[in-house]
Amino acid sequence: MGKCLVNIKKKDFSLKSSTSIFLCELSETEMDKNIKKVIDDYGDRQNYRTNIKAQMTDWKMWNKPGFNHLTNIVLDICKKISSLKLKKEKKNLVLHNLWGMKYKSNDYAVEHDHWPSLWSFVYYLKVPKGAPGLFFSELEDGIEIDVKSGLLVLFDGSLKHSVKSGVFKGYRYVVSGNIKEKIV
Repeated sequence: MGKCLVNIKKKDFSLKSSTSIFLCELSETEMDKNIKKVIDDYGDRQNYRTNIKAQMTDWKMWNKPGFNHLTNIVLDICKKISSLKLKKEKKNLVLHNLWGMKYKSNDYAVEHDHWPSLWSFVYYLKVPKGAPGLFFSELEDGIEIDVKSGLLVLFDGSLKHSVKSGVFKGYRYVVSGNIKEKIV
């Protein structure tokens, strides 16, 4: 058989659509305390080799103290916003991955997305004064979400986001994860 040549051409088009970012304020002191302890105990497991240029745990933390409770909260909220946004209930949402991070001054996250995840989220356990927010470059003029302790941010998994480097005192504790639809 001969070689099959494939000619791929790219054409870019602008979308006339919008996306939503959902902000939820949680007050879960015990959960936050448990997650923070786990992040501290785990230390850095990724050695700054991911898009996150900060201390980072393993990828599958959902059975760890505090993380397990956050998993249930996030999945419940994602089911609700999926039914609002998509006009149909999503019952088969599952957590694909979940990790904790501990940023120090000048740590950052390289711009990235979580495609093909349906939803991605970032939960802020502790945010020191002056710590940078969550930046979405693809949104009109680039949008930086001002973050604070207890804030849960949910967004489309294909939306590019990053964290800029910034100077602050203390540590910025964060949990992120991705939700996908389980095919049954």
